[in-house]
Parts: sequence; C-alpha cells; structure tokens
Amino acid sequence: MTTPDTDTLTRFRDQHGDPIQWCAAEIDSYTVLGEMAPPVPPPYSHADMQAMSATYARSADVKQALADQLSAEGHDAAAGIWARGAQDARQHADAARLGYPHYEAVLNGW
Repeated sequence: MTTPDTDTLTRFRDQHGDPIQWCAAEIDSYTVLGEMAPPVPPPYSHADMQAMSATYARSADVKQALADQLSAEGHDAAAGIWARGAQDARQHADAARLGYPHYEAVLNGW
C-alpha cells in the first residue's frame, strides 16, 4: 500500500518519465514536492532489521538442528517440516539483512 505522500512523488515520476531526462524546472518541482510531502520512512530502522536478521538466523540454526535430530531418529516427515521451517527462517534472515523493502517483499511473497 502506498501512502498519499509517496504516491504523489511516484505519480510525478510516472508523469515526467526518466529523471535523467528532466530539465531544471522538473528537478526543482520534484524537490519542492518532496519537501512538502516527504516519503514516509520505513517502519523499521537498519539496526532493527539487522537484529531481526540475527534472530531469524538463530531460529534457522535451531530448527535445522532439530530437523537433523528427528531425521537421525527416523522421523522423516517431522524432519522435513522442521527443515522447511529452517529454510524459511534463512530466507527471512537474508531478506531482513538487506533492509525493510526486501523483507516486506518476502513477507508478501513477491
């Protein structure tokens, strides 16, 4: 979902095309529009995302260890479930490490 502020800047870029080809007046208009309606910052800071990534990575390690233990005991179906959970946690950790836009994309299945 886009907010009205980011929607305004996005709409300006859509209407005026590639910023590389803008004239000075278009650049000034875009700058003023951004100052009047700045984009909303992401809900999580870089530090928050790094902490979240570390948590997901630890979770993946624990889940994989449990999957290995279950597999060694012959519980292949349960081991597969936990291994899939570890894979998901690793995917979330990787996305969180790259920042909120990547993390949001993984959450939304993009």
